[in-house]
Amino acid sequence: MTHPPIIKKGMTFFTMMALSLIMVGCHSFQATNPGELALENHAFISLWDTYNECLAGSDTEEMQLHLEVLHSAPTPISLNDSPIPVPTFIKNLSSTRNSRLAVDPRAMAAACSIRIGEVANQAADFHTALRTFQTIVENYPEPQYAFYVSKATQAIEQFATTRPVSLSSRDSFVQ
Repeated sequence: MTHPPIIKKGMTFFTMMALSLIMVGCHSFQATNPGELALENHAFISLWDTYNECLAGSDTEEMQLHLEVLHSAPTPISLNDSPIPVPTFIKNLSSTRNSRLAVDPRAMAAACSIRIGEVANQAADFHTALRTFQTIVENYPEPQYAFYVSKATQAIEQFATTRPVSLSSRDSFVQ
C-alpha cells in the first residue's frame, strides 16, 4: 500500500520525533543538587579509597573523619525515588545499576560505622562502641540496611551480657 508523500513525511517526522524523545528523555535528567545522582569516576575512586581506609583503620577518631566523608557522599536515585514519573512496567523491566551506580554510599557508611564500633570495642572504648552501634540501629531503618542493623544489634546485646571486669576503676564498664 502506498501512502501519499505528505503522509510519508508526517510518519517520518513522527518517527524521528518519537526516537528523539526516547533518546533525549533517557539522558536528559541531570542532577540539580549535588547529592542526587551517581559520582563522577574520580569522585567515586576517592570515595572508595575513603571507604577502604575506614575499614583498614585502627584509630577511631581518624575513622570518624572517613565516616563523615561517606555520609556527605551523593546517593543514587532509584526509579522509585525518581523526580520523573516512571511507569510501573518500565520499573519492572529495568536492569540493575551499572557498577558506578550500584555502590550505595549509605551502605558504605554503615559498614564503616560497624568497623568503628568494633575497633572501639577492641580498644576498650566501650562508650564509643556502644554509641556507634546504637547510632547504626537508629539511622538505618530501611530494609536494605538490615544486615548492618543486625550486626549492630548483636553487638549491643553482647554489651548487655558481657561486662569487662578489672581492678582499675578506669577500665570498668557500667551500663
